[in-house]
Amino acid sequence: MSTTLTPPVLATLARREIRHYATSWLFLTGVAVALASTVQSFLVDDGTSSTMTMIVPAALIGVVGLLVMAGLVRRSDRAAAAAGAVAVPERTRTLALAAAVVVPLATALLWFAAALVLLAVQPPSAAAVPFGPVSTAHVVVVMAALGVVPAVGGPLLGLVVTRWLPQRGVTAITAVAVVLVTILLQGNFEATWRWHVVWPWVYWYGPLSWGDAGSGASSWVALPGSPAAWVVYQLALCALCVLVAMWHDAESDRSRLRPLLVGTLALAVVALVATMTLGLPDAVRNPLPGPSF
Repeated sequence: MSTTLTPPVLATLARREIRHYATSWLFLTGVAVALASTVQSFLVDDGTSSTMTMIVPAALIGVVGLLVMAGLVRRSDRAAAAAGAVAVPERTRTLALAAAVVVPLATALLWFAAALVLLAVQPPSAAAVPFGPVSTAHVVVVMAALGVVPAVGGPLLGLVVTRWLPQRGVTAITAVAVVLVTILLQGNFEATWRWHVVWPWVYWYGPLSWGDAGSGASSWVALPGSPAAWVVYQLALCALCVLVAMWHDAESDRSRLRPLLVGTLALAVVALVATMTLGLPDAVRNPLPGPSF
């Protein structure tokens, strides 16, 4: 059984992984494209303001972050293998890697601040959101849930997947699968509206119409549920990613992880039930024809 980690060791490793993340060419490329897209949103008024720009950080920081983290995990494992006798437990290295998500989190928060400024100086048209029972607060929570949380969730998903399935190509396949499932469950099929929030990356409003039988295809729809409770569900999933990645270290004591895993899983279930039962009881359609994509 491995020795207990000490805070100085963890802090040193965390600083190193944070530096590695911040200097990753994949991360910097994603940030550059996200910055260009954000600047463009200030220059082009399409009537939606920043209410639909969450795809930018979700994809360019979150999904790209899945690949960045996979590279960091392999780099950490190679360094540990080259050192011979393992002086630092795998669990300690996993926690240090998890700490590196402060980099994409800080970047996503900068995007969120810019999105709030755009929302204030260039309000969306009355045909978009907010409207009716869909308040500005509702919209802002959705923007945070779909723009900020995925910036952390993507890298943490990369951490747990690469920790358990280190083979090359697995994380790339995971990234593609995430994108495909997100497209299918984003809300364009009415049959999914009640339960699609099980997936942590879905739209809560927009010109959703693939399964709408052609009636008012350009009208914006706000889907049922509570985005505030959904944020709790998302964060619980993020915590589960870290805990499951830590569980991989069979040489470390798992006894204290077990109640944390059970408790976090229970929180996720409660938050998911709250997401489905609270908030908007039914889908609400904006009566005005709105911008489509």
